[in-house]
Amino acid sequence: MKKLIATSLAVLIAAPAFAGGQSYQQQTTSFLGWDILPYVALRGGATYGNLNYSLNKHKEDVSQNLYQLRTALGLTIYDTARVEIEGSFFTKGSKKATFDGLDADIISKNIELMANTYMNIGHFKCIQPFVGVGAGMAFVETEARVAGGTHSKDNTRFSGMGTLGLAMPFGQFEVDIAARYNYVDVASGLHNFSGDIGVRYMF
Repeated sequence: MKKLIATSLAVLIAAPAFAGGQSYQQQTTSFLGWDILPYVALRGGATYGNLNYSLNKHKEDVSQNLYQLRTALGLTIYDTARVEIEGSFFTKGSKKATFDGLDADIISKNIELMANTYMNIGHFKCIQPFVGVGAGMAFVETEARVAGGTHSKDNTRFSGMGTLGLAMPFGQFEVDIAARYNYVDVASGLHNFSGDIGVRYMF
């Protein structure tokens, strides 16, 4: 998993080098009759995570406040839609919980690789609303530390995401403000409610 993450970051950092020095207006190309424009994106924000965790045959909702970093490589199509591959990195979550009298420290780590699609709502010059959906895989580590020992699991699970946002263009850059709901099929369900601000660079 670490090699996959390192490779993804290297591609995202190196991608603008292939732009060829063209101006922003010149770089829109036609592929199979579609006008497309590649971009890289960097996004950061905060997440309220709710993990439904079962221990000692008892289930508890473990709520955690996390920070997130997202990097993406994508294509804008006709200035109307976008498709991208995104890597999402969340800070480690740690929370105390009691499972039918058994006290435990619940620790979680989450990294996701998603394929996202976004669609603009209407067509506006200054502030452009958009909606998005995504699906992919989450690499989740969960750990329950109790007096009698530690229960840990490494899981690779399905992840889905829905997004509402606003985009503000500044020439070759666009600033995105987005609210996201993210579900991961791990334990008895991981629900993330996130808000982030990001910058897209078209090349």
